[in-house]
Amino acid sequence: MGRIQPLAVLILVAISLVSNGARAFASDEDSIQRVMAAGQQAMLERHYRQAIHIFRNGLKVHPEDNRLRLELGRAYLSSGADGRAIRLFREILRTEPENRLAKLEVAGALSYNRRYEASDQIYKELLTVNAADEAAAIGLASNLLHQRRSADARDVVDKALTFHPDSLRLQEYKDRIESGHLGGEERVQVIARNLMEAEAEYFKDSAGNHSWRSTQGADLHIGPGLTNRVALEQQFLHGPTVVVPEAPAVPAEGQSQALSEVVQTFTDELRWKPVNSLFLTAGGGAVQFDNGNVHAVYNASLALQPREHLVLGVAFSRVPITPDAEAAEHRLTAQGWEALASWTPGRWQLNTRWSRQDYSDNNTGSRESAELIRSWGSTRLTFETGYRYRHYSYDHDPADGYFSPDNYQSHLAMAGIRFFSGKRYRGAFQARGGMESLSANSPYNSAWEIHARNEVILGNWTLSLDYAKYQLVQGSGAFRADAGRFALAYHF
Repeated sequence: MGRIQPLAVLILVAISLVSNGARAFASDEDSIQRVMAAGQQAMLERHYRQAIHIFRNGLKVHPEDNRLRLELGRAYLSSGADGRAIRLFREILRTEPENRLAKLEVAGALSYNRRYEASDQIYKELLTVNAADEAAAIGLASNLLHQRRSADARDVVDKALTFHPDSLRLQEYKDRIESGHLGGEERVQVIARNLMEAEAEYFKDSAGNHSWRSTQGADLHIGPGLTNRVALEQQFLHGPTVVVPEAPAVPAEGQSQALSEVVQTFTDELRWKPVNSLFLTAGGGAVQFDNGNVHAVYNASLALQPREHLVLGVAFSRVPITPDAEAAEHRLTAQGWEALASWTPGRWQLNTRWSRQDYSDNNTGSRESAELIRSWGSTRLTFETGYRYRHYSYDHDPADGYFSPDNYQSHLAMAGIRFFSGKRYRGAFQARGGMESLSANSPYNSAWEIHARNEVILGNWTLSLDYAKYQLVQGSGAFRADAGRFALAYHF
């Protein structure tokens, strides 16, 4: 018996160690699964910063777990931190060189950054290991379409369909290639829920009017589909210099005086999107004119998407009418209805708009416009051509300076170009030219306008610099005008 006892003790010790190890492993696995579940839920809700925090804390406790490392990389990728994501995926591949999911994520991240050749190589390696890898085939076909290699993309898709004949994604690619649409998959943009922005705009026309307009605003997320928009706008309006007669006791030479007005508007607006096909807004505020008069302003609108590519909208509002200093002197407001429709099938756009407003000087104005645009090209370089019609009319000739022609219409052809340089710059240039008439019976004269828009994206910051030049009638009644705009926005 004395010889058996030590052996029994050793067996018991071994059993205890194995049992404790199993319990420890189960405990670690439970902890990892809890972290995975919490982080993935945050990702589904697009709370990417929260997901990053969860996965990073999980890796501190389980530094060797590549599943958490993979999910952290995906969270970084979704938030736009591509460099950090790629480093994490490559860390996984150093310890697990054949990790398929990490390879797919690296290839996708490289593709997002337009490093297509390096991305292609990884997808091809995955297809060499497994010719039936559907995700790798889709990724490679997308890259080839971005590279304008439609024939090669067709070969990849056709081969993948022999393994997955019922794949809707592959069939979509095949239809896209056959229809001549050469765009691959585009990155899902990170939705910033909040926005703060500041904007300044300068306008000068040939009638001697010039103005500065500054706006400060914030969009704050309240709940699912609900946002609050707060804005404060200041307008500094200056009119042409006029000669004001002196008092009778003074010689009648008179003195020069420039018209000047300051108008401030504050608005608060709720925006609600209960479902993807419905968008509602309602808001109100006040406008203060230079003499201290305050008037209420408000708006309510509904936009509906009854079917794909079609949007219909209607709005009722009361707004200040301040195109220049002369109009601002009369403390004008206008209220009325506006309706719009937008149809965007494929590369076409058809936009129409109608409004009718009752002015506080007992005038009534109506506006109609329609625009047809055709675009072609790639996501990085797009060309546009089109046509725009506008018609403005008033019940009687306005005497308050907010528009000189009482019945105006124009027909302008348009040509433009839009271009993207990497992820940081977007630009657009548009030119319109045609004919306009200033009243119901007046002849048509030539008219044109140009617009140049520049946008620089630096992380969460967006900087916009725009310029426009007009050789046509504006709200002030001038025939020539220049306008510049500067805006800075922070998304968070």
